[in-house]
Amino acid sequence: MKRSVINTNIEWAMDLCKRMHFNLPDFFYWTPEEWEAKKDQTEMMRKVGLGWDVTDYASGDFDKVGAVLGTLRNGIMGDMKRPYCEKIIAMKDGQMLPRHFHYEKTEDIINRCGGTLCVEVWNSKPESEGYAVDYESDVTVYCDGVKVTVPAGGVVKVTPGNSITLTPYIYHRFYAEGGELIVGEVSKVNDDAKDNHFSEEIHLTIEEDEPVRHLLCGGYVME
Repeated sequence: MKRSVINTNIEWAMDLCKRMHFNLPDFFYWTPEEWEAKKDQTEMMRKVGLGWDVTDYASGDFDKVGAVLGTLRNGIMGDMKRPYCEKIIAMKDGQMLPRHFHYEKTEDIINRCGGTLCVEVWNSKPESEGYAVDYESDVTVYCDGVKVTVPAGGVVKVTPGNSITLTPYIYHRFYAEGGELIVGEVSKVNDDAKDNHFSEEIHLTIEEDEPVRHLLCGGYVME
C-alpha cells in the first residue's frame, strides 16, 4: 500500500468525522513532529497502539477492500487496570473488511453514523479442522441484546445507533451500504497483531512514495 494512499485516507477520515460531528481525541491530529516532542509522555499510548491504522488488506484496491481504523483507548492484555478498548472504523460506501474472527475478543460493533453496516457471519470449525469456515450451520448473534439467527453467510444489517455483538470464533465480514460510515467498536483489551484470524493469508507492506504526514498505530510507523 502506498504511503500517499495512507496519508490521503487518514485525512479523508478526519474530514468524515468532522462532517458527521464525531469528535476525536486531540492526539489523532498530532503531526510526526508532535509525537516525537511528546515521546517521553506517550510511552503507554504507543505501547497499547493508540492512534491511526490504515490497511487495504493487501487487496491493492483500498476503496473496495480496506479501512481507516482509529484506536481511541486500549489497555494491556492481562492487566485489569484498563480492561476495555474503543475503536472507530471509517468506511467508504461499498468498502469491505475481509472475513476474519478473533481468538479472544468479544466486541460490540456499532453503527455510529452514516449508511448501513452490513455484517455477514459464519461459524468456524474446530482447531482440529484448521478453523475452517463452516458453510452449513446457522449463526446466532445478539443485536443490542436481541437474539438473531441467520444462515451461514447471512447478512445482519445494522442501522445508525444500533449494534451487533460478535464473540470469539465467529467469522465476520462487513461492508458499508448506502453511504459513508463511522463504525464504533467496544471490546475487551486486545492486540490485533495476535488476535485476528483471517480466512485467507494477508501480507502487508508500505511503499514509501511520499513523506509520512500521519503516524500509524499511535506513534509507530508500520513496516
